[in-house]
Parts: sequence; C-alpha cells; structure tokens
Amino acid sequence: MDPVEASSRWQRWAVSGTANQIDRVLASLDANLPSGWKPLAGMELAPFQSLVNKGSAWYATDTTTAHEGAALSLERIKDSELRGGRVCFSGSPYPGPTANISNTWNEIIRLLDDGIIPAARAAGANLRLPSSEDVFFAELPSGVGDHLKAFSDQARKSLPLNRAEAERWHEFVVAAFRSKTVIDGESFVQWLVANGWQQESAKALNLRLLDDSLLLSRFIDEVLAV
Repeated sequence: MDPVEASSRWQRWAVSGTANQIDRVLASLDANLPSGWKPLAGMELAPFQSLVNKGSAWYATDTTTAHEGAALSLERIKDSELRGGRVCFSGSPYPGPTANISNTWNEIIRLLDDGIIPAARAAGANLRLPSSEDVFFAELPSGVGDHLKAFSDQARKSLPLNRAEAERWHEFVVAAFRSKTVIDGESFVQWLVANGWQQESAKALNLRLLDDSLLLSRFIDEVLAV
C-alpha cells in the first residue's frame, strides 16, 4: 500500500463504546495479535516515554529482511474511544536488502485489518473506518479539494458539461495544476462514482483531467520559451 494512503487510513479509524467494551477490545487484541506484532510494556516503553499518554496501548514489530521495525500507539480518549496514534520507525543500522517503509506500512495496516478490527467486532464496539474515497479526498490540498467538491456537488452528474459546470471544472483543474497535485486516476474515478457519477462519465472526466493538465503544461512551456 502507498505509505501516504496507509498513513491516512491509520490516522482516521476509530473504535468507540463503553469503557468495558474498550477494555475488551484491547484484551482481545493482545490475545490475538497478528504474527510479528507484540505489546510493549514496562521498560520496553522507555524509548517512547515522552510520547506515552495515559491509557494508550503500544505495540511493535521488529525489523526483518522485508520491512523496517516500528512501534505505534492506540490512543484511548476519555475511556470510550480508541484511535490510531503515533508511529515510530526503528531504522535499524543493518536492514535487509529489501526492507523499506512501504512494507512496514503494510504490516501496520495488517495489524488494523487482522487485529484491531476483529477485536472491535468481537467486543461489540462501534467501528468507524475511512473509505478509499475518504482517503483520496483527505489527501488533496484543501484548495484543490474545495474546487473538486464544488464542481461535483453542483453538477448534473452527466456529460457533456454545461457552461457553469465547465467553469467550475476549469477552476478545479487549474487549482490542481498550480499546486502540482498528483491525482491518482483510479482513486479519482472511484471518488466520482461514490459522488453520483456514472462509471463511464467518471472515466471520461479522468481522461479530460489528463488532457487539460497536459494542455496547461504545454502552454506554460510555450510562454517560458518566448
């Protein structure tokens, strides 16, 4: 998984319930941790002492030939909620040849998918997970996201665009171009579909975004060449 997407997903999940349910979530997680993960307690928390908040639970995975080691926290808020907390990478001086942060984030998301989520469900707690569309939109710069939302919210959700829709579309494209925002085509299409566009229209808009961005780039090159 892309580290940016994984980081956003880690920061946006939440488990809520009674204090007893949250206790059961942590107990279930400790009893059924995915392979490679271990709870941290006592002196093992010394390196993170300044980061340890009351009620938080810490877990770690060691460096292997495939991924860097990491320690992370599950932050407990008012006894009634757990959220993804800090992530600290170990950066071993002798990592394996293929060890990298992307693989570490894959392990972190595995802890969420195979450990935290089943534990929350077993405890009967409320689980809130970000969708891929939520993650895509959250990673856009605020100005770009605002223009995209304004375009989609006020559009008829069909092609061709009318004059007002085309104007809002151009505002979005220019904002993305100016901020040098890289927009993943597949995620963009999924976001549009989730917001009411037909699949084919969403794909057509993705192609239009590529064409418009290329046109702007060529225009800038021509201006600079004069």
